[in-house]
Amino acid sequence: MMFRAPRPSQIDDMGATAMPFFIRKGYDALTFFGSIITHSQQEAEAFNQRFGSLKNHEMIHLYQARATNDSWWCFYALYLYYWLCACRYCFRVKNAGYLLNPFEMEAYRHMNDLSYLVGKQQATEWRRYAKMSLRQRAELMLS
Repeated sequence: MMFRAPRPSQIDDMGATAMPFFIRKGYDALTFFGSIITHSQQEAEAFNQRFGSLKNHEMIHLYQARATNDSWWCFYALYLYYWLCACRYCFRVKNAGYLLNPFEMEAYRHMNDLSYLVGKQQATEWRRYAKMSLRQRAELMLS
């Protein structure tokens, strides 16, 4: 799956697959090399049938991967880097590695705006968040 995954720019829509063992409790879905992974087959079918805010959130990650040299590997390396950096802030913000990650900040900010990706080739707002300090990101997330 991950070694044969198409480049992010070659994907127009991500299909969902149920793999409950792959997702931690408390998370609804996960973008993994051009697929959306969910807890159950019912959730996967819901993703595939309609375009809602949660699917929009995952699609924003696809467009972010396009902005990282059109590479899933670069996207996940940067995601891990930002996650590890933000983990230092866990004593102030619960789940800081996830919530203060610039990729997640952009995706959460625009997940309810279903027209956010229309006409775009990339999602690059995460770069602005990456330039902020962890304190600034935490203040923005908590406000």
